[in-house]
This record gives sequence, C-alpha cells and structure tokens, in this order.
Amino acid sequence: MNQTPWLGHYDPGVPATLAPYPSRTLLDYVAEAVRARPGHPAVLFKGSTLSYAALDRLSNACASALSALGVARGDRIALLVPNCPQFFIVELGAWKLGAIVAPLNPIYADAEIEAALRESGATIIVALTRYYERVKRVQPRTTVRQVIATNIKEHFPPLLRTLFTLFRENKSLTEIEIEENPFPVKTERETAVEEKNLSVYRRIYLKAEARA
Repeated sequence: MNQTPWLGHYDPGVPATLAPYPSRTLLDYVAEAVRARPGHPAVLFKGSTLSYAALDRLSNACASALSALGVARGDRIALLVPNCPQFFIVELGAWKLGAIVAPLNPIYADAEIEAALRESGATIIVALTRYYERVKRVQPRTTVRQVIATNIKEHFPPLLRTLFTLFRENKSLTEIEIEENPFPVKTERETAVEEKNLSVYRRIYLKAEARA
C-alpha cells in the first residue's frame, strides 16, 4: 500500500521533502526577526500594524501573565479567536512557557467547543468577548479553570475602533467586568521580576475568572 499517495499530486520539480530541517523553532525565527528588524511589520490587521518588537514585548507579557496563572510546560491553552493579533500574542506567549496551544474553530457549536476542550485537556482558554458566554456555559463540564476574554477591536486603528464601538459592537456580549491585572512582568533574561502592573498586557487581558 502506498504510504504517501499525496506525492503523486505534487507539481513537477516540487521535492517530496525539504529535509534536512533546521534544528530551530518558530520562536527562534521570531527572536531573530526581533533582533534584525524590530520595527518591521510582523502582523497586519484591519489597517493597523504590529511590529516584531511589539509582538515580542506583548507575547513576553502574556507569557508572564500565564505563568502567574500557574501555566507550566506541557499545559494546554485553548484559543477561541479568529485570525487577529491576540492569536499570535497568546500563541507565542504560551510557547515561551513550553505550553501547548489548542486552537478552536470560532464557528463551533457549544457541544463542539465542549468536546474539544475535554479532549485537549485545556486548563485555560482565551476567547473573544462575543464567545465568552458560550465558553462559560460549557466550562463546568471541562477541565478549564480560567477564561480570559479579549475584544476584537483592541488592535483596530483608532477610527475603526470608534466606528466599531458605535455601530457594530453588541454591548450585551462585550460588557465583561474588567479587572486590573496584578501580574508582574519578567525581564528579558527572566532573572528578576519587575514590581509593576502588566499595563502592556491589558490590551488582551480582560478577565480571568476561576471556576468555582
């Protein structure tokens, strides 16, 4: 039996493998980009730009916040967000801790969200505010301890953010009580902890609520 039937569909000249593969991770490539071109665009979203330096800074802050919530190597972090800066910020932040990211499809029904969370064993989920209530409905039947909500507009350019707030935002889905984030920020070398609030991370950290 042919174990690689898809190779027969490759265009002429396309190799079956790109081996030998470099012994580097995506985090290594991002770190290299931060050093070489910190001001260059890393993420383009709805007319706004997130540079490599900003992405690195926000993902470091996210990693510190997740660590303060007890996330450690091998833990699962679920993501219920579309393609937006928060996805990459949390993904890189989780990877920096050695955690495993489990992306979920935003169009999943409640039962599908529950099944995916149970199967992945995720202990924390990051979700858009519009999906927050859906997650809370299934949370008691999963291993999720904390739910972190983020608003899609947080990285919109100013004008679009204002227009979205005035004409598109469903207040009943986004008015979640915002808490000040008490988590400390680790330095780049992670040898010390700065005693200050994670203001840089408040763009995506709205609320982490422990399950009773």
